[in-house]
Amino acid sequence: MAMTDARLSTAPLLLVSMVPVLVNPVAAMERLDDTALSKIQGQSGITLEMELNLSADRLSYYDDGKGVHLEGMRVGSSRGDNAGAFHRVKVDIGADASLNLDYLVEDRRVEFSDIRLAGAPGVGMGGIFFDHSLQGSLRIRQGGAVGGSGYTFDTAYTMTGGRLGYRTNGNSVFLDDITMDVQALGVTLDVVGDTLQLVSPEVIGNWSVGAIRYSNEPGNYGQSYSSATGLPLPSYGGLQGHYELSSVTDIRAGGRSGEGLRLDNETIIHTASFIYLDDGNGLALRDITGDYRIHDLRLDVSEDGRGRPAVALTLGGLQGNLNIGSIEVGSSGQSFGSLNLSFLLEDQIFNGRTYRNELYLQGGGHPDAGPQGLRMATEWSLRLADLSYTEDGNRVIFSGLQSWGSGDVTVNVTRNEVRNGTRFYDGLRIGFEGLEAGYRINGLRVGSDDAPLQGGTELLLALGFYPAYEFELDGHITLGAGGASGEGLTINSDIQIRDGKAAVIAAPYDEGNGEIAQKGLWLTEMTYDGHVRDMTLDVTEEGLAIGTGESWSTMDIGNVRVGTKDHGASMGRLRIQKYQTGSTALVKPGGAGDICVGGSGSSEGACVAAGGQWETRGNEGVTIDMVQVLARAEGDDKKNALMWESNRAVDSQGRPINNTGMKLLVNDIYTSDGGDFDGDGVEDNRFGIRTDLSVDVYQTRVTKKEDGPDAQGVVGSRGDEKIMSPGSAAGYRYVANPGPGDIANRPLGFAVKADTRFKELSINNIDLIHPVGGSQTVVYGAKFQNVDIRANLTATPIP
Repeated sequence: MAMTDARLSTAPLLLVSMVPVLVNPVAAMERLDDTALSKIQGQSGITLEMELNLSADRLSYYDDGKGVHLEGMRVGSSRGDNAGAFHRVKVDIGADASLNLDYLVEDRRVEFSDIRLAGAPGVGMGGIFFDHSLQGSLRIRQGGAVGGSGYTFDTAYTMTGGRLGYRTNGNSVFLDDITMDVQALGVTLDVVGDTLQLVSPEVIGNWSVGAIRYSNEPGNYGQSYSSATGLPLPSYGGLQGHYELSSVTDIRAGGRSGEGLRLDNETIIHTASFIYLDDGNGLALRDITGDYRIHDLRLDVSEDGRGRPAVALTLGGLQGNLNIGSIEVGSSGQSFGSLNLSFLLEDQIFNGRTYRNELYLQGGGHPDAGPQGLRMATEWSLRLADLSYTEDGNRVIFSGLQSWGSGDVTVNVTRNEVRNGTRFYDGLRIGFEGLEAGYRINGLRVGSDDAPLQGGTELLLALGFYPAYEFELDGHITLGAGGASGEGLTINSDIQIRDGKAAVIAAPYDEGNGEIAQKGLWLTEMTYDGHVRDMTLDVTEEGLAIGTGESWSTMDIGNVRVGTKDHGASMGRLRIQKYQTGSTALVKPGGAGDICVGGSGSSEGACVAAGGQWETRGNEGVTIDMVQVLARAEGDDKKNALMWESNRAVDSQGRPINNTGMKLLVNDIYTSDGGDFDGDGVEDNRFGIRTDLSVDVYQTRVTKKEDGPDAQGVVGSRGDEKIMSPGSAAGYRYVANPGPGDIANRPLGFAVKADTRFKELSINNIDLIHPVGGSQTVVYGAKFQNVDIRANLTATPIP
């Protein structure tokens, strides 16, 4: 049987051109012979067995005259184009008139070679394939949740041998060895007015992914082993988890304009877990609970804001909560702590522009990667989110997180090559084109949601986190399979940022009386050009290990401003260049543990005797061990240097002109071990700058700085301790001689313990550069040796 350009009379329209094959293809209807009849059994029901091999040149969906074409559709066996997938279905009618189906599916592949949009010839979104075997049951009975006109479903199945892959230009990334057990009881389907309502009161599932594999072999299509070497394909690692949830989904006709689809959903996550496995070592998110509500999600075949054909997903709103009870890593199962995220995505005005939540799927990806790929014209608006971190029972909240942005994101599966002048790498390439984005945090709250706002996010600058950041972004991040050894990730990236505005220190943007200009210390008119080669990420027995083969960057800050980001007073221009080779970082659970603050001593008695304060910060928290190896200069782009320019001339609009002022250049900064200890004739550089950074949420001692009332009107004397007191008007009081009960109510703080050390740090030269007179070296070389700096910092609310 063959159908060509067969239009089904539905709205939207569905166009199918296909050639299905059941057991043996026939040109016309024929009477079943004895061989065919022998495959149908009918004692207490009917058993049907068949080999299914179905193909379609094109399956098309039309919405308001615009089409999406699924090309090269096939349902059959993963063994080859001419092989069918075995199906066996047992059909019975129960005493309650229910329809009972028991089914077995062996080695079935469902695939599309490409997804194309009408009006965008020559490019596609890429191909998708799904291999699986299924065994399960389905019971359907009359009567839904609201009356007898609906239906109720009970289903349970086990899936084995699964593969789910994405393929562009002959390269593929796929989930391999998927297994899944799912049970959904009492699922109802009803028509309520103009709404098709699906209610799932209980869905329970367990799943695992043996490996996430990458292949750059065009002839290797969804196979676990390389066709060239016979070895297993490189793996990103594996996944596993479980879930118990319930949901209500409403489906209506009608898109954002004209034909289309509308979806509303409410889901409650009763319990769940998610584990990433790397060579048997796990990064586990456990005891997950939460809920979310999707409001007015529309699906259309439409055009984006630039008139490009696209599948449009537009969202009215998304609100929810997510709780992660424990984040564990490594063989010990030690926890970082727990996380909670509450979020609201909906339309909001940022910087005078209204941002929405929209995603337009298009074909093509990066133009130099080949005709297949995925391009997403995206816009988002995170109106409000609070992210809280709890460890050892102490909680800190990143309050008032907002984010917005728009631009193009491209997705391709690429191989290590240069095409049309663009450098690609093995892996899943995520590209950014003209992405204008930003985020900001209102401040920290420690202890509870209604605690006073405070600073402290600047303590995270060592991790590359700014409390506020706006930027324009281009570039890519390519995620390759395999880490430093075995499974894991290899990352190559090239990132360019323009017109950046980053806050080093920032006050709240809303202190409770509406939005105000955020004040602080800003890096503005900033450009950034950064490159990473062969960065590896592995989960080890100790924690999350990160290694960098080579990285270099240049950050050019047009103005360092104090005040607001647009009108603050400028301290001049700053350019920071970095070049590192062989740097590493180990992120592991557990914070500072037992420490002596303000003194020295390995026990509480010794610490107190030395004038210090003994603190037991618990078993949870985060510790990061960093090794930064600063390499010697290899040119103007690859070096460590710091340049400050001031007293610049200004243009007619009063804007400073770069390279017209006086510059101070600290040039070619590098580390070394102080000698050639391995005898290779080159000075060793392995120790680098080593920093052990521990982050905890912990109570700390806060004393009043002067006599009299503070900014909140609370009276105390200089040296009195601040003690939290929920019964007090301001939530705290001052105590001259706190007792044990008072000490137990000291304010919580965001505590950071740091220890930085290096063997030798060298500066090749320090120059003064005059815009007319040129460069003059004032220091021909400097060395700092055997440095060890230790610090304990705690951010707490201080009126």
